[in-house]
Amino acid sequence: MTIEDRIKLAPDLTPTEAQLAQALLDLGDRVQGFTARELAHATSTSIASIQRLCKKLGLSGFRELKVELARTPASRPEAIAPVDVNFPFGPGDGARAIVGSMSSLYATTITDTAKRLDPTHLERAARFIDQAAGIEIYTGSHNLYPAQMFEERLLSAGKRAVCPVSPERQARLVLASDATHAAIIITYAGLSPTYKRYIALLRERKTPIVLVGSERARRMHPGLDAYLMVSDRENLQNRITQFASHIAVQFVLDSLFCRVFARDYARSMAFLQQSIPYTAIQRRPGA
Repeated sequence: MTIEDRIKLAPDLTPTEAQLAQALLDLGDRVQGFTARELAHATSTSIASIQRLCKKLGLSGFRELKVELARTPASRPEAIAPVDVNFPFGPGDGARAIVGSMSSLYATTITDTAKRLDPTHLERAARFIDQAAGIEIYTGSHNLYPAQMFEERLLSAGKRAVCPVSPERQARLVLASDATHAAIIITYAGLSPTYKRYIALLRERKTPIVLVGSERARRMHPGLDAYLMVSDRENLQNRITQFASHIAVQFVLDSLFCRVFARDYARSMAFLQQSIPYTAIQRRPGA
């Protein structure tokens, strides 16, 4: 039995150990780059929890766990067919060809983004959101759709979130922000001078800032509190539309929401269930 199978089938795990076991499966080969302390921090657990999980897996400790993970051939998905994320289909492509191309585009983008998404920064961003009295999400253009969905999901877990659309509303929310809030800026390339102004004002107000974007955006705006990196294979202009960047941003925001929810799962679930009677679709008589 491989170490991955032992992790999946480990019995009698506590909630903390189950969370840690899932993190190990999600990280896969990347576990090799962590110390026990770094893994504990990234997963909001403890070194003692890591040691207890290792013993339940029949291992002497974290070092042997890393050895076993390195020794065991990981389950590999089928090879992803190469695809141009800017022009994923061509003239006359039929339905079957387009479905295959889009499947490859999604898989390529998510795989690339997962490699770039640092668990430590994801954990840091989730902590800022969890502790904030209010969360403001700043973005524009096609990123508004995943941003507004993220806003709704945070609200479903009882988090006061807002995603302003107009520049005037964005500016006023920046000016009204303070250290009790958290700001999330979503920008693929970081080129807009608007975000530079917002970041300067938010820093003055000591608001934690999380940036979701490409490595280029990170270089444009150094020194922020957390960076959630996305795949940067998409050309800013020479493309059919924003396929890859849209998918990457959605993946990152979904991952962030899940971590926020999981940090206080019982409270988040209680709020979600409490809201169901008030948010359920009302049937009309005879419908």
